[in-house]
Amino acid sequence: MQRDSIDRKDRLYDTFTAALALLDAEHREPDRWEEECLSYALGAMACGMYLVAEVELAAFKRPLAERSPEVLAALAAKPARFTKAMLRHGLDYVQQHYGQPPAADLDVPPALAAGQRAFQSSLAR
Repeated sequence: MQRDSIDRKDRLYDTFTAALALLDAEHREPDRWEEECLSYALGAMACGMYLVAEVELAAFKRPLAERSPEVLAALAAKPARFTKAMLRHGLDYVQQHYGQPPAADLDVPPALAAGQRAFQSSLAR
């Protein structure tokens, strides 16, 4: 994995953690807009769609007055799905399963391991 990609992921993880810390500091759960942004960012990070995650994390910070009234109305009609605890658990899962390159498996023949690495790197692009 390229260093800039790792740095980008680390920045995204830090930004996501900061969003949860903000909610903690305000002693509240995310509103529907924030919940939607954070859950989409989490899914995007898991899929390697870092630009999408950046957009969603930027939208999380959007002041209430700048949020689309149509989107707010649509979200208000849906039940809440994720708590801070669930989002924090999701971030931990993404970091553990998608945050680091897989460890080398000594039982895999070198040719197969090279093919697996090439395939995984093609997915990261």
